[in-house]
Amino acid sequence: MRWSLPLLAIVACAEPPDRCVPMCAAAMELYGGCLDAWGVDWTSAGYDDDAHFLDSCETWAWTTRLLEEDAGETGQIDAICSERQALFADGECADFTEVDWSALPWQPAESDDSGSE
Repeated sequence: MRWSLPLLAIVACAEPPDRCVPMCAAAMELYGGCLDAWGVDWTSAGYDDDAHFLDSCETWAWTTRLLEEDAGETGQIDAICSERQALFADGECADFTEVDWSALPWQPAESDDSGSE
């Protein structure tokens, strides 16, 4: 019984799992497979190795969450990570390459305003 109170305090303070971590792992697996299929390695894609890609993806999640917080938004990055994890888990190379990693869901998409009619 004396262990129940400290255990309850630990459980109550625990943060929920980061939804972007499994998305980044799925992205790493998919993109790594694409690189193999294309006959290139991680360095050709701008990363030292798959761990460097994973670190870069997790950094994207962290910085994008900061931008989300600054914009007064909540939960959109978690939703994106959940959607992308599902997409990447059973995805194809085009699913990965078509992602616009710089797009922010709370900002309107930039249009191609080339001036032509």
